[in-house]
Amino acid sequence: MYCKAKVNNGSVVIYYGVNGIMRFPTGVKISKDKDKQNKFKDWDSKKNMVSSDVENATKMNKVIADWITKADDIVSRSLIDGIKITAPELEKELTDIREGKIQVKSELFMVNYSDFMERKRTQLVERVGKSDISFTTYGTFKSTIDDFEAENEIVLKVSDVTNKDWLDLFHTWLTKTRPKEMLRKNGETYKFKTLGKLKSASIDKRFEVLTGFFSYLKEKELLKDDSFLKSYKKTEIVVTAKIKTTLSISEIHTLYAHKFEDDTKEKVKLIFLFSCLTGFRWKDIEDFKKDFISDFKGRKVYRHVASKTKKKLNKVATIPLSKLAIEILEKLDYNLKQFSNGYTNLVLHDLLKESNLFSELTLAEDSETGRQLKRYELISMHRGRDTFITNLINIVPLHELMSYTSHEKLSTLQKYIDYTRDINPEYVTIFDKNG
Repeated sequence: MYCKAKVNNGSVVIYYGVNGIMRFPTGVKISKDKDKQNKFKDWDSKKNMVSSDVENATKMNKVIADWITKADDIVSRSLIDGIKITAPELEKELTDIREGKIQVKSELFMVNYSDFMERKRTQLVERVGKSDISFTTYGTFKSTIDDFEAENEIVLKVSDVTNKDWLDLFHTWLTKTRPKEMLRKNGETYKFKTLGKLKSASIDKRFEVLTGFFSYLKEKELLKDDSFLKSYKKTEIVVTAKIKTTLSISEIHTLYAHKFEDDTKEKVKLIFLFSCLTGFRWKDIEDFKKDFISDFKGRKVYRHVASKTKKKLNKVATIPLSKLAIEILEKLDYNLKQFSNGYTNLVLHDLLKESNLFSELTLAEDSETGRQLKRYELISMHRGRDTFITNLINIVPLHELMSYTSHEKLSTLQKYIDYTRDINPEYVTIFDKNG
């Protein structure tokens, strides 16, 4: 971005400072009230936007984002010609747009991506019940393109990237190491935001974002066909399966029997084991309610709408609760939401290392050093869900297991299976029985 939003006496303006100062009014106004740090209460200075708890914040932020996009587009076009537009010139062009004298439909990659990114922010951050964790992927992709443009001294247009040749170039570039900084042709020092040397899984994530963006371009009629990207991903982006580890049923009981003197470690151990026994995602742990437990055919079950599918499918998951799961709930006084996800994972790694129950070396390697990782280093809260599914996959009918996990597709369920476990040769003995 060349321009940024600022608050000027309660009015949100687009600021630009080349050969003068421009404070172009967006028409958005917020309260002039300030906090103890002398910052406007209704302005999120970290995200540079109207605070989400302000009435009509989403609409106001959309207006601000639209004006920033238009301003950045004009500045970018001027840079293609090697000229930096001045503040007065930019203000005049924006005023002409406001008055309807100029119609804008940008061909610039990053201008359109900024608009796409704002849409994703609304979908993933501002809507109630959504987490901003997944939105970071889109910010990382923006930084990646910023670096690509800087290193190649180019301002990308949509027509530059919508072909297989560019995909090849971009793919190769992602695998190369980035320097910390470089000297640009104009004499300015550019500091890189990404490290480069990405592995296949990270490259796949970048191309997933690109796929979503290309769909957006089709919607805006800036791209007619994106089948070439889908074909490229299918043939060129090969993601090797992650080496994961899960707990066997005996290991669940062994860890349960291992007592920790530290009360926090003991609680985290129980929360993790409950996930192993139910397949709970972290959000399901946060949303847990005792009232959702009921009796069904002589056993306790937990009925809920899984948090991840609540907005889409609204599918009810029914999870039978083992006696051990009930015992854990009673020990925790039915309170699963005790710590943050990040803190819980930190404590989990510490307690697993301390227990010395999961210290075997695995085939997984540290991406930086190449050091082989021990089992406890691969275990996180989400491995609880993997453990639940892996332990039941061969003994519970698939349609039944999918009703526990709220999965709609078998292919999605299969992603949770730990394929490092040994096979069971006894299954084929069914063929030895006659009648």
